Amino acid sequence: MLDYDHPKELITPDAILNECAQLVSFNDAYSSHPLIQRFGSPEQPIYVDNGSEAKPLIMPIYNGQLEHIQSAVLIDGEMVELTIDGENTDRGLAKGFARYGDFDHAKPVIITYGLEAFFKIAQTGYAVALVILPTLCSNHKTELKPYDFEQIQFVINQLSQAGYKQLYLPVKIEQIHLEPFKALEQNTAVRLLCQYLRVGVNQFEFGLSQDESVSEVLAFIDEAIELLSKPTEWGELLPLSQSETVLNPYPIHALPPLAQEAVRAISEHVQSPIAMTAQCVIGAMSHIAQAKVNAPHPFIAHGEPCSLFLLTEGQSGSRKSTSRNLADQAIIRYERKQYEAYRQELEQWKSGQAGLPKKDREAYCAENPPPNDPSTLYSDITLESIAGLFIDGVLNNASIASDEAGQFFGGHTMKADTRNQALGGYAKLFDDGFVERTRSKSNLNGSGRAYDVRLTFNLQGQHEVLAEALKDPVLRGQGFLPRFILTIPENLAGTRLQDAIYRNKNASTDHRLIAYWTRCEYLLDDCPQVKADHELHNGRYVLPMNDEAREIDVAFYNMFEELQGKGKRYEYLQAFASRASQLARRLATVFAYFEGLQWIDAKTLKGACEVVKHSLNEWAMYADIEVKAESDAEKLIKWIAKKCNDQKTDRIAYSNVQTSCPRPMQKNKNLLEMVVEQLIDSNHIKIESIGRTRYVVIHPCLVK
Repeated sequence: MLDYDHPKELITPDAILNECAQLVSFNDAYSSHPLIQRFGSPEQPIYVDNGSEAKPLIMPIYNGQLEHIQSAVLIDGEMVELTIDGENTDRGLAKGFARYGDFDHAKPVIITYGLEAFFKIAQTGYAVALVILPTLCSNHKTELKPYDFEQIQFVINQLSQAGYKQLYLPVKIEQIHLEPFKALEQNTAVRLLCQYLRVGVNQFEFGLSQDESVSEVLAFIDEAIELLSKPTEWGELLPLSQSETVLNPYPIHALPPLAQEAVRAISEHVQSPIAMTAQCVIGAMSHIAQAKVNAPHPFIAHGEPCSLFLLTEGQSGSRKSTSRNLADQAIIRYERKQYEAYRQELEQWKSGQAGLPKKDREAYCAENPPPNDPSTLYSDITLESIAGLFIDGVLNNASIASDEAGQFFGGHTMKADTRNQALGGYAKLFDDGFVERTRSKSNLNGSGRAYDVRLTFNLQGQHEVLAEALKDPVLRGQGFLPRFILTIPENLAGTRLQDAIYRNKNASTDHRLIAYWTRCEYLLDDCPQVKADHELHNGRYVLPMNDEAREIDVAFYNMFEELQGKGKRYEYLQAFASRASQLARRLATVFAYFEGLQWIDAKTLKGACEVVKHSLNEWAMYADIEVKAESDAEKLIKWIAKKCNDQKTDRIAYSNVQTSCPRPMQKNKNLLEMVVEQLIDSNHIKIESIGRTRYVVIHPCLVK
């Protein structure tokens, strides 16, 4: 047995090891050692003092130059003892670290403070250093104490000063946010590796225990180091001031997959902006869905219309008509078949009364009313006319789709004394599916009401024509324009060049459009009704929201309610912002019906919210309000830059931003996320994830 307290001849650490038994992994004595059984095997030789009844494991301790300067005496369940100058033992602080593997200055070194992780990482082939804490073998594990972190920092600095530049410390997910660990990363050369493993699109947390496979641990270390080492590419900083042009790309990803592909296909074939074709496709989906389903309403059991009002600004020659025709092609074909059948019925009706005396003809017409024109798509029709069709029962569902919106806003109805009445009529159609027409006593036959009718608007027009109407306080204040989802696409004029490849393309054979048209045709026919929780209401059923979608709906409503407050972004756009939640629910209903969903899920509602946010940003361009106050985005980036510069780093934890950033973002999660998105879009920051931990990384030019 080694006499650690009185070794007369053993005066060096190497001499102590020479008196120990060296065991290798295939020895029975190796696998049966208490520490190996408890903490796993490093698959490397170990030193054991067989002369002692406890058979302690003797672990060499090295300094930064990898000189063997000390030994640690490890007994299962007891505190670690250390040799001092080879002459006795003490429970003080180690002068170095234990190690396995090939320590190369050009390669990573993994640092750990637990035996189980130390042994497991040793099996991967990575160089691994163990911080010798007194509690390594204790039976009762406690949280790390301040002096433990001091010892960890001592080892990190020891290796750093010896020239090791790639130092990594694995930590558990719940630990990476703790201040002592963050301080290690900020004050030393070490980088934290959050313990997770990604397999495909999934991520798994694990604890570097002896039960983990070597391949998983190796994959974790490889991937985590690769993420930290990956260079970040930055674009040019874009202005944040609200007076500057703000990028507001159309969220094409928000649409159902079939619709997305149709939008891209139409844009390619027509050479029109994505935003314009997206609005056309949404208009077609709204036209189809409004006849079959209702959107959920917080206070009305049978819901509300899912009909949408869409408005697209586009220059002359921006291919508005062609885009809309391709988007509506299935509806146009369907209506053509319906119209042909109508013409045949009309001819039969005319033939049936041909040659009849006047009295018999009147009786025939009374018993056999003429068939109704089945057309539901209109490009130029007044409220008076369409109301008559609804009241007479000729129509239940219709769309006004025109690329000459200027004619609509500048027409007689919108300029005459009846404008306010017309606006109110369109508003009632939108909100309740209700229309009413009251004529003079001399023409009472034209009066009446119609319930549960639907109208979709899909208007397109030039900026010069629309600008005046879009800024009209009556059109805005009465709530007509706030019901519209607006987009202002980029002008592609000058970029729509055609080559041989383009000219060989054929929209009618494009598989993306064929799939989209096929889906539209199926929904236009009497397709099987999707089972829903609610009964049919005049032929329509409500598409409900699931629990997750309801939570998103409430958060979306609250976000835009707060943003209408004094000094907030939509203070002067209250009529528009107050309808954000309603429009999102309607749009989500249209998306869900098109996809054949039985309810509105979180993904579908989130997508609809993105489109509505895009629309509100477009409306803000017409607000004509000069906001001189510092924007939330400017406040946040200044705060992030100061934090990074104070801490001499290029990143801070996203959780730190959430809890400490300037108000009102600190108290409003949704507002913060929107501002963060703006900073990302303008290249001021990036979000990087290490495992499940997110970091805000600032543009290099903003760091001193």
